[in-house]
Amino acid sequence: MRKGLGLLFAISLCLPIGVLTAGSAGAANTVLPKCKSLSGTQTYKPGLPPTSSSAKVKPTTTTVANITGCTGGGIKSGKSNGTLKAKTATNCQMLFANAGKPAPATPATIKWSNGQTSTTSNVLTVLGATPQGDLKAKLVSKFTAGLGKGHTTTAQIVAHPNSGWCKTAPLSKVVFHSTSITTK
Repeated sequence: MRKGLGLLFAISLCLPIGVLTAGSAGAANTVLPKCKSLSGTQTYKPGLPPTSSSAKVKPTTTTVANITGCTGGGIKSGKSNGTLKAKTATNCQMLFANAGKPAPATPATIKWSNGQTSTTSNVLTVLGATPQGDLKAKLVSKFTAGLGKGHTTTAQIVAHPNSGWCKTAPLSKVVFHSTSITTK
């Protein structure tokens, strides 16, 4: 894993959303549902040390994601949960040094409200911080199996970190949501 993208890279485990289609012949859903929103939380234990520290950690990242506002094919929502242990140590300094560079692809499974699933390959790129102190990221999800196979979604993400993140406190939690979604 590219060093420094420990922050939010696990979001890519759980965040694919957008227009989806059935993956295999005979699947129960052949309607093209459309989803409007993605939101969730991500925690890091231990938190990423602030920029004033050169210390590095290999956090365990836990992500809980909800996909909502879906219409078509009997799908109203989707859920994905995941936990990932970082293989490379990182910190807030490395997060900002690597802004704009995509993290390696990570797999995810989404369980839809109609009982079907999607398997995705996800690439997250942390784009930087907003003037308000939130993080911006782009998530590109390729649907590799199940519902939506062959489609790709791109979601723009805003993540609200814990108070003092990377300045006076470790980055330990973000609450995120999508701001736009496109599908090919």
